[in-house]
Amino acid sequence: MALYGWNIQLSEAFFPVLSAAEVSLRNIIVARLIALYGPQWWDDPAFLLQIKSGGKRIVKTARDKLVTTGAVTSGRMTAELNFGFWVKMLLPRHEPVFWANLHGEFPHLPGPVSYAQLYKRCDDVREFRNRVFHHEPILHRNITAEYSQIMELIKWLSPDKAIWIKQYSRVMTVVRQKP
Repeated sequence: MALYGWNIQLSEAFFPVLSAAEVSLRNIIVARLIALYGPQWWDDPAFLLQIKSGGKRIVKTARDKLVTTGAVTSGRMTAELNFGFWVKMLLPRHEPVFWANLHGEFPHLPGPVSYAQLYKRCDDVREFRNRVFHHEPILHRNITAEYSQIMELIKWLSPDKAIWIKQYSRVMTVVRQKP
């Protein structure tokens, strides 16, 4: 029971850094979508063609939900779409359209980090985030490595946010409290 309780505390401790990673990523992607497709990027036919039928369905569902509760804005669409959607905006098929100038669009990304490495890191963080947010056990994982990878991703996306969020993170404190 003590390990079960520790797992809950550990999952809770990851919330700030996972939130920072998700918001940082989606903000960069949305800025790019606005640059390419305008302030109502979610309705642009070229964008919808690029994301194909699965992505179109997700965007339409989000838009339809927002229509029933008020105005559809870029901020509301951004928040309505899930982390998986945002990570999928880094699928290899999107590289030539959205990310031809990878290091220009991700200016803090270290030079040696490739597009494939960025996508993999984001997808790994998404997978870990889903384990945490779906209340699955994470205590069997290498928590220190998971935390380091998430923090490094945040640094790649927004060094200022990485510094800022670190003060709110209790992950390593909770790790040291393992029963």
